[in-house]
Amino acid sequence: MQMHAGPAPTSSERGRPGLVLLYAPNFEKLRAAYPLTTRELVIGRDPRADISLPEGAASRLHARIREEPYGWVISDLGGRNGTLVNGAFVAEAPLAHLDQVRIGDAIFQFVSGDAERYAHHRIDGAYLTDATPGASEPRLPFSRIVGGYQIQRLAMDMREIARSSLGVLILGETGTGKEVFAQQLHDWSGRRGPFQAINCAAIPASLIEGELFGHRRGAFSGADRDRTGLIRAAHGGTLFLDEIGDMPVEAQAKLLRVLQSKEVTPLGASQPERVDVRIVSATHRDVVRLQQSGAFRADLYARLNEYSLTLPPLRHRKEDVYALCLALAARHGKPEPKITLPAMAALLHHDFPFNVRELEAILKRWAAAAKGSELGVEHLSDEIQKRMRTYGQRPPAPSPAPPDPRDALDPRDAPGTSGFFRDAPGTSDASPDPRDASGYTAPTVRSENRFASSSPRPTPPPPEPAEAARRDAPSEQQLRDLLAAHQGNVAAVARILDKDRTQIHRWLRRYGIKVDDYR
Repeated sequence: MQMHAGPAPTSSERGRPGLVLLYAPNFEKLRAAYPLTTRELVIGRDPRADISLPEGAASRLHARIREEPYGWVISDLGGRNGTLVNGAFVAEAPLAHLDQVRIGDAIFQFVSGDAERYAHHRIDGAYLTDATPGASEPRLPFSRIVGGYQIQRLAMDMREIARSSLGVLILGETGTGKEVFAQQLHDWSGRRGPFQAINCAAIPASLIEGELFGHRRGAFSGADRDRTGLIRAAHGGTLFLDEIGDMPVEAQAKLLRVLQSKEVTPLGASQPERVDVRIVSATHRDVVRLQQSGAFRADLYARLNEYSLTLPPLRHRKEDVYALCLALAARHGKPEPKITLPAMAALLHHDFPFNVRELEAILKRWAAAAKGSELGVEHLSDEIQKRMRTYGQRPPAPSPAPPDPRDALDPRDAPGTSGFFRDAPGTSDASPDPRDASGYTAPTVRSENRFASSSPRPTPPPPEPAEAARRDAPSEQQLRDLLAAHQGNVAAVARILDKDRTQIHRWLRRYGIKVDDYR
């Protein structure tokens, strides 16, 4: 059996970490990905910046990203619009895999490896032979599968075995596009027969055998005419068994006989009929666990699972959201949608528990109700709009202590004006709050010093009181178990423990745990 799945490669195989573009209004002028090739880089509008962004809402020198022993850290450099990580303003924050970073009007996703492989896949779904913006003509997708590096890698691997007779099992959460992959596999297979599909979870157990194998008139009460059955209807083609994990055990035994003998006997018939059909199955359930409980036959699983692939959930491939919006809008009668920046920010901030199916429902509802071609925040679901109420909100400042003359700043070092912008660059007169969620106040960094040899590095957060750290710290084994359960996602571990990621990284350093070992 061959297996092709979506998890990140091992540390020995992983390429460079980097920032993958999720959206920008003028995305054609930006690279699709920016691998982090040195241990410290500056991001900003200045052409001399390591990552130069042609964005009006980005400051000349906006943020610094650097590598520390425990991972990558981003620091805001006092720009007028601030730096957001996962929708929250930060002065400085460690970056975990798939964290979202917003700089001006550009929204990125931090990836812990393989950043260079994203560089040829533009967010509108086009492929670039040369990753430099404007250096090559974008090529449109050549299949029904919409997406960038992650999803196209799976598609290309699947294409290699499309003309074989291997049984294919497609795994993934509900709504990730398993049937789309099955249809594309059939298109590539060269089989001249039809593509037939059945959802095993949607048909009562008493009827599923008749649906699959067919029946003769009078085979059972209510069988008033012959029925071909989907297996014979798919002769010469492909039968897609969706939610195979919900198939009754009795039907599993008969399906196994069909796969072994390549013959099907309709209910009520005495003679089998020869069939030539390729079986592609899919499920969101843990089939191995179903086998252990006796709910799924191990011998059938072995026949169905000669080649398998796992589709990542949409929350793990946010780089595809914009391309999917374009494709789904066109499918529902809006071929050239104009998606506002706030709407894209809201969509990218959402986790999509129902994956592409949920995104399609949003686009379908908008296409049916909207008079124009603009998709704004007001067209999104109440849940998405509610979550955006806290997006870009600065934490409240504590009552200030009496000023100390010795701490006075040179006016030239004062940060610029700031403010979260919704539809245009911010014009608020409020000064940015330099505190992050942990209460740490970052030092002010003068952007003019970036290209001087004595450019200062932001100091790390001060350690928390030892007594509090000892009282709240998990054991080393508990921390290792959490990292293993969440594939090294520090942000997820922090949420479980109700701690800041900065604190998790302190504990990792204390125990000598390397996050990359769990990714």
